Amino acid sequence: MARATNLLVIALIVFPSMVLATEYVVGDDEGWNSGVDYYAWLDGKTFYVGDVLVFNYNAGDHNVIVVDANGYDQCSASPNWGSYDSGNDVITLSSTGDNYYICQWHCDYTDQKLKVTVLQN
Repeated sequence: MARATNLLVIALIVFPSMVLATEYVVGDDEGWNSGVDYYAWLDGKTFYVGDVLVFNYNAGDHNVIVVDANGYDQCSASPNWGSYDSGNDVITLSSTGDNYYICQWHCDYTDQKLKVTVLQN
């Protein structure tokens, strides 16, 4: 029993971001879809390294492209740092700074994009 308790304490010290991580469903009940106000969704949220973003949408209708600031501003999917299209994409925020996500098909037309600023725990 003492060994299990010691391991738990060590895990809490060594892996605090994993223990304290929060899972965010992007857009809440509306998901990752056209017409959702992601600026309003971000309001009041603070993201930390280790937190998780879940993008829920109908596969084939949308996708999630990880882009840089220029890709976000210009709604350009190229170059990118990852492309997701499962309809239930899970992305762990692994470093501090700004993270940018767009739907390559709806970024221009319905502003379907998300900028998340990640802080250190």
